[in-house]
Amino acid sequence: MDYKRTLNNWVLIRLDGENNSVKLKSGIELYVDCSYEPERNATVTGTIVGLPSHLQYTGIANVGMPWDCPLEAKLGDKCVVYYLSIVNALKPQESRCFVENGERYVIIQYNFIYALIREEKIIPINGFCLIEPVDDPAIIQQRERIKRLGLATVDMYQKKSNQVTFGKVRYLAVPNRRYVDENSSDEGVDIAVDDIVVIRKTSDIPLQYSLHAKLDGGTKYLRIQRRNILGKI
Repeated sequence: MDYKRTLNNWVLIRLDGENNSVKLKSGIELYVDCSYEPERNATVTGTIVGLPSHLQYTGIANVGMPWDCPLEAKLGDKCVVYYLSIVNALKPQESRCFVENGERYVIIQYNFIYALIREEKIIPINGFCLIEPVDDPAIIQQRERIKRLGLATVDMYQKKSNQVTFGKVRYLAVPNRRYVDENSSDEGVDIAVDDIVVIRKTSDIPLQYSLHAKLDGGTKYLRIQRRNILGKI
């Protein structure tokens, strides 16, 4: 298919193959029922084959982009998108998918793209940061102290917080300029790659589910915008 020009923040994506099998380290391939837990089995990667000339931000809720950001995607980029945008686009009643030459195509809104892969480089967009989960720094310090004393780590230092998640910033997007929600802002969130940050447990949403994760060798990443980061350590 030739590259297309789309309108109104819509993006045309050629999906990668279905996640209907998993290959184990032993080489054995298991087949997966993709209708079960669709959020874990949905294809969330593909190639961008259609883009608008610009993004529309109106500042009005549900009209245009929910935030003001640059159009960073390019035709031919690989991308990682929100699973539910794919699940919904594939529903027959939505009329936002088709098959051509055996390949599946979907049309989704630009704001549902989390990251691009261009020349093997990972580029988060839409203000999203990719964060690798790590243990609570306080627990790590206790473990190191116990190790220096020549003692075994006890269970009390294995307990994880039920309220927050800690993570190391691995990839950073350009900050969003503004949001439709006037109470949200990326201003003043001064973070850099390798910073340890704190986020709410309710915000620790994975970029890809582990069963089919392939980005960066299958590394688990959480995707979150700066506005939802509580702090850094």
